[in-house]
Amino acid sequence: MKHELNSNVMKLFFEGELNSTNVQAVEQDVFKTLSDESLFKSLVLNFDNLIYISSAGLRLVLKLKQKYSDVSIEGASLEVYDTLQMTGFTDLIPTKKALRIISVKDAEVIGDGFFSTVYRIDKDTIIKVFNRTSDPDQINRELSLAKEAFILGIPTAISFDIVKVADTNKLGVVFEMLDCDSLKSVFVNNPDKYDEYIVKYANLLKKINSTECDNPAIPDIKKFFIRKLEEIKPYLEDKYYQKASKMLNEIEDKKTFVHGDCHFKNIMVQQDELLLIDMDTLSVGHPIFELATLYAPYVAFDEDDPGNTLKFFGMSHEYAVKLYNDLLNLYFGKDDEIVKNKIRLVGYLHMVWWNRTNEPQNNVRLEGCRARLYELLDKCDDLKI
Repeated sequence: MKHELNSNVMKLFFEGELNSTNVQAVEQDVFKTLSDESLFKSLVLNFDNLIYISSAGLRLVLKLKQKYSDVSIEGASLEVYDTLQMTGFTDLIPTKKALRIISVKDAEVIGDGFFSTVYRIDKDTIIKVFNRTSDPDQINRELSLAKEAFILGIPTAISFDIVKVADTNKLGVVFEMLDCDSLKSVFVNNPDKYDEYIVKYANLLKKINSTECDNPAIPDIKKFFIRKLEEIKPYLEDKYYQKASKMLNEIEDKKTFVHGDCHFKNIMVQQDELLLIDMDTLSVGHPIFELATLYAPYVAFDEDDPGNTLKFFGMSHEYAVKLYNDLLNLYFGKDDEIVKNKIRLVGYLHMVWWNRTNEPQNNVRLEGCRARLYELLDKCDDLKI
């Protein structure tokens, strides 16, 4: 039997069938492998290549659970998982299903961003492929956040499966979406619908930012921004760091949702309804953080990197700036330059942090965003909007 020991975790790999004809030999091999209990603290039973398990095999699993307290199962095929579930083993032992494999070869790309790409698999189905994480637990966390938001009335597309993308190490989430398109495509390809959908967009943001959530598992975005400021402290003049710190800490604490990355590539249009599909940045807090994080993709990224907006959104920088300003005017019901400056200030704080974290070699953008941050800190004395 193959086994693998890594960081106090012993993993056993089962293959073929586990039944009455072979279970005795497998059991001897298993307990021989596990004879030195000091080597591991957790035991994982890998069922990636197990196609059948009988009652005799289940008794072996039960023996392992009785002998070792920390036992889990991974990679159970649908058939094996059903057996484990029907016999109550999934209640006894943490069990993860094997992931279905889906190919995106020749699939239409209907949305793409820094963290993910969205493909249309067929008329009724889309898949969001994660470009920068291969951790199912992290993806499951995002899905649980999406369900939390959905229950509270946020229009969120609900997934029904986590899958592997064929011939890659990437993971994806499958959504059933009938005749959907991205909001980005509507703005880029249907300019005659601009007025209708910019209102829908503003209303979606207001809906998100007015929905309260008391779930302690949802992170507080204000605390996240305070941590961001601490991380970029070495790159700021002390007087500006101190002023920014005071202003951030004085922002009113709120328990309303903040999406945190609600640009139009993360929104799908289905039968004229806007639905969110990217929820990994969901948090609670003051709306200024929502509007500030949107300032980055629509405005700030292109300022020191001309052509970024065209590359990322497929539209001119001027169009993106107009869209963002129209969005804010509809959101607040007025055009208020003082309010916009405060939002920009938080946006540039985010940009300095983002640049140091993701593109530390881009000194041109760092210098540009820092200079604009300083200019706005000189103009503003608080972040009340």
